[in-house]
Amino acid sequence: MYLAPNNKIYVSTANGTLDLHLINYPDSSGLSCDVQQHVIPLTCYAFRANVNHPNYYLGCDTTSGCPCLITSLNEIEKQNFNFSISPNPSNGNIKLMYILPQNKSGTFQIFDINGKAVYSQNLPQWSTLQNIDVSFLSPGVYSCQINSNNFLVSKKVVIIK
Repeated sequence: MYLAPNNKIYVSTANGTLDLHLINYPDSSGLSCDVQQHVIPLTCYAFRANVNHPNYYLGCDTTSGCPCLITSLNEIEKQNFNFSISPNPSNGNIKLMYILPQNKSGTFQIFDINGKAVYSQNLPQWSTLQNIDVSFLSPGVYSCQINSNNFLVSKKVVIIK
């Protein structure tokens, strides 16, 4: 499974399939997440992997005379440079989900209430998920930010014990 830039999840199966499944609203619980089975046909069987795994960060190919790659999927007009932290409040482990600007790495930082950086981690451009151990932090409210390609977004996280 992979969270794509359009905030949908594309799913293969563990026992072979000719189609991909789609989760339209992965942040919604139960039936409201809208799972669609066998919605994207593949050219051959996929067994425990997606043989046609798309690289969402390639961008347009301007060398072929065609301005953009044409697919049956809706194109994304503007990339949503944002991130989420869960659980929040956290007792020591957080899951960071993010989408960085195209082909750019980033930096995740946590700041205490005085603005002092208490944690920093590089984020590779091909990743969208990090599990981070913050059990060393004292209980309190912290500011988290991601900086990538001259873009900066921030959120608050509460640490409890």
